[in-house]
Amino acid sequence: MTDEAIQRTQDAEEHKKSYESIMGAATEIGVPFSMALAMFFTGLVTRSGVLMAILMAVVVYILAHVVVKMFFSHHE
Repeated sequence: MTDEAIQRTQDAEEHKKSYESIMGAATEIGVPFSMALAMFFTGLVTRSGVLMAILMAVVVYILAHVVVKMFFSHHE
């Protein structure tokens, strides 16, 4: 292999690692957090009270995190 081909292979491996780490963080942290935030504001809008809204957000975050870990996190 030429030097250019070796460099392209190394670049592709680095890009794949970066992509997997970004997508892993987005699905394991970002998705549950955004769902919890939406549930928090839904609780506030429906006048459930601040403490109930916080409780609902925490419960939704935990449940969403568990679902993401179980179904969307796969290791090759």
